[in-house]
Amino acid sequence: MDFKEKVILISGATGGMGRELVKIIAKDGCKLVLFARNEGKLKKLCEEITSNKTTCIYKKCDVKNKNNVKDAVEFTIKEYGRIDLAILTAGILVPNPIQTFNSEVIINSMEINFFGNLYFFEYLLPIMKKQKSSIIATVSTLPDKRGWPGWGAYGASKAALSWLIESLRAEAKKLYNIKLITIKPGSVETPMIEGYHRKGAVSSYKAAKIIVKGIKAGKSIIKFPISQILSIKMMELLPAKVYDGQSIEELKGDGYPVVEEE
Repeated sequence: MDFKEKVILISGATGGMGRELVKIIAKDGCKLVLFARNEGKLKKLCEEITSNKTTCIYKKCDVKNKNNVKDAVEFTIKEYGRIDLAILTAGILVPNPIQTFNSEVIINSMEINFFGNLYFFEYLLPIMKKQKSSIIATVSTLPDKRGWPGWGAYGASKAALSWLIESLRAEAKKLYNIKLITIKPGSVETPMIEGYHRKGAVSSYKAAKIIVKGIKAGKSIIKFPISQILSIKMMELLPAKVYDGQSIEELKGDGYPVVEEE
């Protein structure tokens, strides 16, 4: 896809990776529509990237709120009449140690990481079906096939998202010419993982460059970085007994909070 003159919706636009995506895509002379929870940051970002080539509008949106998501899509259509590309990046990463196991942590992660994207799909698909075109690129995660100790809330929400997208992908393309892309990043240096050391983590800028390149190339799945793709694939192939014998501390990663039993 050539981004020039395209209407591009981006959720989570003020986050580390979302912000870098906005700045890179803005160079292509498109019509950007940005959404995030922080209206002040949205305003500032729009002012930074608006030029004679690129226009930018924004609206506050909390993806946990279904009506907010509906309003976001309607806001875009009212302004431009179509949506050529939606890049859905909003998400959270919250540890949920077994010592303080709490369903609320998991519910909150599901509401943002899974249902927030589900709501966008619900309101985007009818529009894109009529257009008989368009792309939805959604950020999931690279390790979406195996549970990692301490990160069950995040993993479960992202695994559900990956499965949902894969279940829709073939029909969306064959019946309506809608391209669904699953973005599967490994560790990316964003405020979300601040404090958690991840070997091989890439910068938000590099991640955004890879994502843009993958969307333009028409990929169905965008995975990175290569070093983590290989290591996670190997972990996925381990028998359950061997996997369960791995060091829990190493799987959780450096910086994981030390928690006392409740």
